[in-house]
Amino acid sequence: MIRGLNFLLSLLLLIAINQRVVFCQGKDEVIKEIKDKVEDIHLDTNLKSVTLQNEEFLDNMTDGGGELTGFYKNDMIYKIYESVAISYGVYVTEFYFWKNQLIYVRDRFSKYILDSANSLDFSRTETAYLGHYYFDKGKLIRSDVKGKDRFENEAEAAYKFFPKESEKNIELIRKKIKHN
Repeated sequence: MIRGLNFLLSLLLLIAINQRVVFCQGKDEVIKEIKDKVEDIHLDTNLKSVTLQNEEFLDNMTDGGGELTGFYKNDMIYKIYESVAISYGVYVTEFYFWKNQLIYVRDRFSKYILDSANSLDFSRTETAYLGHYYFDKGKLIRSDVKGKDRFENEAEAAYKFFPKESEKNIELIRKKIKHN
């Protein structure tokens, strides 16, 4: 009886370990596919672009203004580049889409460097934060972050913020495309 129970427990443990390995391999494969798609988007020379400036997309004007550029082909948006300058640095966020689904976000904050007079040198920056966020079927599946990210609390966490922000940006880009 005990031998049978040990065999059963061993078998269940082996199945659980194998399921975890299969899941991890599947996730790694999805990440690789996302990276391949992002590379395909970068290499696509047939993408058209449209750009919105400052008040066309910003709810509140910032010190340095901003720019929102959408890259599209055949009414499908593949990439959105957002740059927003504030008094002490610049946020640059790149959203990537495949078949109208958010697949990847690269988010970076570069802060202005202090010069010898202890004033901000607006011509030089250093990366204070860099985040890579991978999405599959609308869910955040991996994030790699260096530095302190922009999310101070759970309510503004990346898995909620980026999908909502990308949807807002897509609508703005689509409106601009229709008016061009």
